[in-house]
Amino acid sequence: MRLLIFNAGSSSLKFDLLELQGGGATRRLCSGSFVDAPGGLRLETADQAPPLPGPLRTLAAAAAFVVGWLADARLLTDLGASVHRIVHGGERFRATTRLGEAELAALAQLNELAPLHNPPALAVIAAVRAALGESLPAIGVFDTAYYAALPEPAWRYAVPERWYRDFGVRRYGFHGIAHRYLCATARTRLPAGKPASRIVSLQLGRGCSITATRDQQPVATSMGFTPLEGLVMGTRSGDFDPGALLYVMERGGMSTAEMSGILNTESGLRGLSGGSADMQELLRRESQGDAGAMLAIEIFCRRARQYLGGFACELGGVDIIVFGGGIGEHSAEIRRRIVGGLEWTGIAIDENLNRAAGAASIGAPDSRAAVEVVAVDEASVLASEAAALLARAV
Repeated sequence: MRLLIFNAGSSSLKFDLLELQGGGATRRLCSGSFVDAPGGLRLETADQAPPLPGPLRTLAAAAAFVVGWLADARLLTDLGASVHRIVHGGERFRATTRLGEAELAALAQLNELAPLHNPPALAVIAAVRAALGESLPAIGVFDTAYYAALPEPAWRYAVPERWYRDFGVRRYGFHGIAHRYLCATARTRLPAGKPASRIVSLQLGRGCSITATRDQQPVATSMGFTPLEGLVMGTRSGDFDPGALLYVMERGGMSTAEMSGILNTESGLRGLSGGSADMQELLRRESQGDAGAMLAIEIFCRRARQYLGGFACELGGVDIIVFGGGIGEHSAEIRRRIVGGLEWTGIAIDENLNRAAGAASIGAPDSRAAVEVVAVDEASVLASEAAALLARAV
């Protein structure tokens, strides 16, 4: 059986065609992504693709192109389902779900909770269903589902209980698919018999989050009711005093839409540095003495260290620290600065290993915790979740 997998971001779309094989293994038949570029979305893939019919400006149009391309190439034979990563499942979607009309209508009501991510995902689902037919299962895998069993003290906010009862205000957590993969992969790297139950995983990219996991169950995470909370991100603020937010809105006469735009797209590294959300560019500017870049990087690493230390305390110690995401995987300097603040705990990295390219174990030989770098493969998690759901339905 084959699965066509779509992972929609706010302005990018990854796709994979995977074939399920025995023992839970998968074979990747085709993969690629569409990224935002001047003049329309740009296709990036190692596979031979037909020319784009013209500028593609929406993720839905990109998804429809992928379906047409693969169908013409006769690669969609024995297709079992389309599978979609969805950022926010709210209270209703606490596990992988087959998406029919009722489920899609319920999902549309959650758009305001993840306005940058859920609407594009729903548009992609609609385009794929239109192209492949509604009889083919469309399966949603939710970032928030990984955190559905968080202990109540970890997901409740210190606000009136009616906020949760009437409006669903609670910590949902995000990047769950990535954190699940990070933890599972990191555990396989440790020698048999070495403790591996207490893991702090850092997914650092354009969006950033950190999760504490004990015995394969998350117990704390940095993102909250929306993906805005927690670490400093590329364009998102992370933790921010709500009193200051109210003050600026009142004094500046801002609408909620204007404030949402600022916190989601004009803050974080971009806001601190004076314009750039790209960590590699900021590191280059820092080396040239740019004060804004220096400040942005220091605050980024400082916030990550604070959460890392706090989550290690939450777990009563840490067995593995694992980095993933575009920054976490590729920036040795950022990993060094984050973990470097923990040397007093006996946790340390090997600088030579850290500077070496690629995912690897980078902990020093005498480090109290393993330190791992993992290239996240969300498509494999999406495929395994979908396959398990389809098997249960037989």
